[in-house]
Amino acid sequence: MKNLLKFEFRKLFKQKSFYICTAVMLAISYMGLLLNKTIASNPEMNMPMPSVLSSLLSAINSSNFTLICGIFIALFVCTDYDQQTIKNVYARGFPRNSVYFAKYFVSVFSTVIMFAITLVFNYASAATMFERTSETGNYIGLIAGQLLYCIAYSSFVFSVSLIVKKVGISIALAILGPSLIGTVINLADAFLKTENFKIGSYWLSGFVNDLTSIATDNSRLVVCIVFSIVYALLFVIIGCLINKKQEN
Repeated sequence: MKNLLKFEFRKLFKQKSFYICTAVMLAISYMGLLLNKTIASNPEMNMPMPSVLSSLLSAINSSNFTLICGIFIALFVCTDYDQQTIKNVYARGFPRNSVYFAKYFVSVFSTVIMFAITLVFNYASAATMFERTSETGNYIGLIAGQLLYCIAYSSFVFSVSLIVKKVGISIALAILGPSLIGTVINLADAFLKTENFKIGSYWLSGFVNDLTSIATDNSRLVVCIVFSIVYALLFVIIGCLINKKQEN
Protein backbone atom coordinates (compact mmCIF):
# COMPACT_ATOMS: atom_id res chain seq x y z
CA MET A 1 0.00 0.00 0.00
CA LYS A 2 2.85 2.36 0.84
CA ASN A 3 4.41 1.96 -2.61
CA LEU A 4 1.02 2.47 -4.26
CA LEU A 5 0.49 5.70 -2.35
CA LYS A 6 3.94 6.94 -3.34
CA PHE A 7 3.16 6.14 -6.97
CA GLU A 8 -0.22 7.92 -6.87
CA PHE A 9 1.18 11.00 -5.10
CA ARG A 10 4.02 11.21 -7.61
CA LYS A 11 1.51 10.97 -10.43
CA LEU A 12 -0.69 13.64 -8.82
CA PHE A 13 2.04 16.25 -8.56
CA LYS A 14 3.27 15.50 -12.08
CA GLN A 15 -0.21 15.82 -13.55
CA LYS A 16 -0.57 19.12 -15.42
CA SER A 17 -4.36 18.99 -15.11
CA PHE A 18 -4.01 19.36 -11.32
CA TYR A 19 -2.32 22.75 -11.68
CA ILE A 20 -4.48 23.84 -14.62
CA CYS A 21 -7.74 23.03 -12.84
CA THR A 22 -6.57 24.79 -9.67
CA ALA A 23 -5.54 27.87 -11.67
CA VAL A 24 -8.88 27.93 -13.50
CA MET A 25 -10.76 27.78 -10.18
CA LEU A 26 -8.74 30.68 -8.78
CA ALA A 27 -9.24 32.75 -11.92
CA ILE A 28 -13.01 32.17 -11.90
CA SER A 29 -13.15 32.95 -8.19
CA TYR A 30 -11.27 36.23 -8.64
CA MET A 31 -13.47 37.28 -11.56
CA GLY A 32 -16.53 36.51 -9.43
CA LEU A 33 -15.25 38.77 -6.65
CA LEU A 34 -14.57 41.57 -9.14
CA LEU A 35 -18.05 41.18 -10.61
CA ASN A 36 -19.65 41.33 -7.16
CA LYS A 37 -17.68 44.45 -6.32
CA THR A 38 -18.63 46.12 -9.62
CA ILE A 39 -22.34 45.34 -9.18
CA ALA A 40 -22.37 46.39 -5.51
CA SER A 41 -20.59 49.67 -6.40
CA ASN A 42 -23.41 50.59 -8.78
CA PRO A 43 -26.16 52.41 -6.79
CA GLU A 44 -28.78 51.42 -9.34
CA MET A 45 -28.25 47.72 -8.60
CA ASN A 46 -29.24 48.19 -4.94
CA MET A 47 -26.92 45.36 -3.85
CA PRO A 48 -25.04 45.48 -0.53
CA MET A 49 -21.26 45.34 -0.69
CA PRO A 50 -20.08 41.81 0.21
CA SER A 51 -17.86 41.32 3.24
CA VAL A 52 -14.63 39.36 3.48
CA LEU A 53 -16.27 36.58 5.49
CA SER A 54 -19.32 36.27 3.22
CA SER A 55 -16.94 36.02 0.26
CA LEU A 56 -15.07 33.25 2.08
CA LEU A 57 -18.24 31.21 2.47
CA SER A 58 -19.16 31.65 -1.18
CA ALA A 59 -15.77 30.39 -2.43
CA ILE A 60 -16.98 26.95 -3.52
CA ASN A 61 -19.80 28.55 -5.50
CA SER A 62 -17.87 31.44 -7.04
CA SER A 63 -15.02 29.17 -8.14
CA ASN A 64 -17.26 26.37 -9.54
CA PHE A 65 -15.25 24.15 -7.21
CA THR A 66 -17.16 20.88 -7.44
CA LEU A 67 -17.45 21.06 -11.22
CA ILE A 68 -13.76 21.68 -11.88
CA CYS A 69 -12.57 19.37 -9.09
CA GLY A 70 -14.82 16.64 -10.51
CA ILE A 71 -13.32 17.10 -13.97
CA PHE A 72 -9.82 16.78 -12.50
CA ILE A 73 -10.63 13.60 -10.57
CA ALA A 74 -12.14 12.03 -13.69
CA LEU A 75 -8.95 12.86 -15.60
CA PHE A 76 -6.70 11.67 -12.76
CA VAL A 77 -8.49 8.34 -12.28
CA CYS A 78 -9.16 7.44 -15.92
CA THR A 79 -5.71 8.29 -17.32
CA ASP A 80 -4.24 4.96 -16.18
CA TYR A 81 -7.02 3.08 -17.93
CA ASP A 82 -6.96 5.15 -21.11
CA GLN A 83 -3.20 4.75 -21.42
CA GLN A 84 -3.31 1.12 -20.24
CA THR A 85 -0.68 1.84 -17.56
CA ILE A 86 -2.97 0.25 -14.97
CA LYS A 87 -1.94 -3.15 -16.39
CA ASN A 88 1.62 -2.51 -15.21
CA VAL A 89 0.33 -1.84 -11.69
CA TYR A 90 -1.67 -5.06 -11.53
CA ALA A 91 1.20 -6.99 -13.15
CA ARG A 92 3.32 -6.16 -10.10
CA GLY A 93 0.91 -8.14 -7.95
CA PHE A 94 -0.88 -5.32 -6.12
CA PRO A 95 -4.37 -6.33 -4.89
CA ARG A 96 -7.24 -4.63 -6.70
CA ASN A 97 -8.66 -3.18 -3.47
CA SER A 98 -5.28 -1.70 -2.53
CA VAL A 99 -5.08 0.04 -5.90
CA TYR A 100 -8.65 1.29 -5.46
CA PHE A 101 -8.11 2.78 -2.01
CA ALA A 102 -4.69 4.24 -2.88
CA LYS A 103 -6.30 6.11 -5.77
CA TYR A 104 -9.21 7.16 -3.56
CA PHE A 105 -6.98 8.47 -0.78
CA VAL A 106 -4.95 10.59 -3.21
CA SER A 107 -8.13 11.83 -4.92
CA VAL A 108 -9.49 12.98 -1.55
CA PHE A 109 -6.12 14.54 -0.74
CA SER A 110 -6.23 16.50 -4.01
CA THR A 111 -9.75 17.69 -3.15
CA VAL A 112 -8.62 18.92 0.28
CA ILE A 113 -5.58 20.71 -1.20
CA MET A 114 -7.62 22.40 -3.94
CA PHE A 115 -10.27 23.37 -1.39
CA ALA A 116 -7.70 24.89 0.97
CA ILE A 117 -5.97 26.82 -1.83
CA THR A 118 -9.30 28.16 -3.11
CA LEU A 119 -10.38 29.22 0.38
CA VAL A 120 -7.13 31.01 1.19
CA PHE A 121 -7.01 32.69 -2.21
CA ASN A 122 -10.63 33.82 -1.97
CA TYR A 123 -10.10 35.23 1.52
CA ALA A 124 -6.89 37.06 0.56
CA SER A 125 -8.46 38.49 -2.60
CA ALA A 126 -11.64 39.56 -0.80
CA ALA A 127 -9.55 41.25 1.90
CA THR A 128 -8.13 43.61 -0.76
CA MET A 129 -11.60 44.47 -2.12
CA PHE A 130 -14.06 44.46 0.76
CA GLU A 131 -14.22 45.56 4.38
CA ARG A 132 -13.60 43.26 7.29
CA THR A 133 -16.77 43.27 9.37
CA SER A 134 -17.51 41.89 12.82
CA GLU A 135 -20.03 39.34 11.58
CA THR A 136 -20.78 36.48 13.91
CA GLY A 137 -21.72 32.96 12.93
CA ASN A 138 -20.56 29.39 12.78
CA TYR A 139 -17.99 29.95 10.04
CA ILE A 140 -15.80 27.04 11.11
CA GLY A 141 -18.75 24.65 11.08
CA LEU A 142 -19.91 25.86 7.67
CA ILE A 143 -16.43 25.56 6.15
CA ALA A 144 -16.04 22.07 7.65
CA GLY A 145 -19.41 21.19 6.14
CA GLN A 146 -18.30 22.54 2.77
CA LEU A 147 -15.16 20.42 2.86
CA LEU A 148 -17.11 17.26 3.69
CA TYR A 149 -19.63 18.08 0.96
CA CYS A 150 -16.77 18.45 -1.55
CA ILE A 151 -15.27 15.13 -0.40
CA ALA A 152 -18.67 13.44 -0.84
CA TYR A 153 -18.95 14.88 -4.35
CA SER A 154 -15.39 13.79 -5.16
CA SER A 155 -16.20 10.31 -3.85
CA PHE A 156 -19.13 10.15 -6.28
CA VAL A 157 -16.95 11.18 -9.23
CA PHE A 158 -14.14 8.86 -8.15
CA SER A 159 -16.39 5.81 -7.91
CA VAL A 160 -18.09 6.57 -11.23
CA SER A 161 -14.70 7.05 -12.91
CA LEU A 162 -13.36 3.74 -11.57
CA ILE A 163 -16.48 1.97 -12.79
CA VAL A 164 -16.72 3.38 -16.34
CA LYS A 165 -12.97 3.97 -16.84
CA LYS A 166 -13.58 6.42 -19.70
CA VAL A 167 -12.57 10.09 -19.37
CA GLY A 168 -15.37 11.55 -21.49
CA ILE A 169 -18.17 9.57 -19.86
CA SER A 170 -16.75 10.21 -16.38
CA ILE A 171 -16.57 13.97 -16.94
CA ALA A 172 -20.12 14.00 -18.33
CA LEU A 173 -21.38 12.10 -15.27
CA ALA A 174 -19.35 14.36 -12.95
CA ILE A 175 -21.08 17.40 -14.45
CA LEU A 176 -24.58 16.03 -14.92
CA GLY A 177 -24.87 13.10 -12.49
CA PRO A 178 -25.65 14.86 -9.17
CA SER A 179 -28.01 17.33 -10.87
CA LEU A 180 -29.89 14.57 -12.68
CA ILE A 181 -30.24 12.58 -9.46
CA GLY A 182 -31.43 15.77 -7.73
CA THR A 183 -34.02 16.33 -10.48
CA VAL A 184 -35.35 12.78 -10.12
CA ILE A 185 -35.57 13.23 -6.34
CA ASN A 186 -37.40 16.56 -6.73
CA LEU A 187 -39.88 14.91 -9.11
CA ALA A 188 -40.42 12.21 -6.47
CA ASP A 189 -41.07 14.93 -3.89
CA ALA A 190 -43.59 16.58 -6.22
CA PHE A 191 -45.32 13.24 -6.81
CA LEU A 192 -45.45 12.32 -3.11
CA LYS A 193 -46.66 15.83 -2.15
CA THR A 194 -45.25 15.61 1.37
CA GLU A 195 -45.40 18.86 3.32
CA ASN A 196 -43.00 18.32 6.21
CA PHE A 197 -40.45 16.02 4.57
CA LYS A 198 -38.60 16.61 1.32
CA ILE A 199 -36.21 13.94 0.09
CA GLY A 200 -34.40 16.57 -2.02
CA SER A 201 -33.24 18.43 1.09
CA TYR A 202 -31.15 15.38 1.99
CA TRP A 203 -29.39 15.05 -1.37
CA LEU A 204 -25.99 16.65 -2.06
CA SER A 205 -27.25 19.34 -4.44
CA GLY A 206 -29.58 20.54 -1.68
CA PHE A 207 -26.67 21.28 0.67
CA VAL A 208 -24.83 23.97 -1.30
CA ASN A 209 -27.04 26.96 -0.51
CA ASP A 210 -27.21 26.04 3.18
CA LEU A 211 -23.44 25.57 3.51
CA THR A 212 -22.71 28.96 1.90
CA SER A 213 -25.16 30.96 4.05
CA ILE A 214 -24.36 32.31 7.49
CA ALA A 215 -28.11 32.20 8.23
CA THR A 216 -28.10 28.38 8.25
CA ASP A 217 -29.02 27.05 11.70
CA ASN A 218 -26.99 24.40 13.48
CA SER A 219 -29.57 21.62 13.06
CA ARG A 220 -29.50 22.00 9.27
CA LEU A 221 -25.70 22.19 9.35
CA VAL A 222 -25.57 18.88 11.23
CA VAL A 223 -27.82 17.29 8.57
CA CYS A 224 -25.52 18.50 5.79
CA ILE A 225 -22.40 17.24 7.57
CA VAL A 226 -23.80 13.84 8.57
CA PHE A 227 -25.28 13.09 5.14
CA SER A 228 -22.12 14.24 3.37
CA ILE A 229 -20.16 11.68 5.40
CA VAL A 230 -22.80 9.01 4.72
CA TYR A 231 -22.75 9.69 0.97
CA ALA A 232 -18.94 9.66 0.83
CA LEU A 233 -18.85 6.25 2.54
CA LEU A 234 -21.72 4.94 0.43
CA PHE A 235 -20.12 5.95 -2.87
CA VAL A 236 -16.76 4.46 -1.89
CA ILE A 237 -18.30 1.17 -0.75
CA ILE A 238 -20.44 0.82 -3.89
CA GLY A 239 -17.46 1.67 -6.09
CA CYS A 240 -15.26 -0.83 -4.25
CA LEU A 241 -17.82 -3.63 -4.59
CA ILE A 242 -18.32 -3.01 -8.31
CA ASN A 243 -14.57 -2.70 -8.82
CA LYS A 244 -14.10 -6.06 -7.08
CA LYS A 245 -16.86 -7.61 -9.20
CA GLN A 246 -15.16 -6.37 -12.38
CA GLU A 247 -12.05 -8.32 -11.34
CA ASN A 248 -14.08 -11.49 -11.24
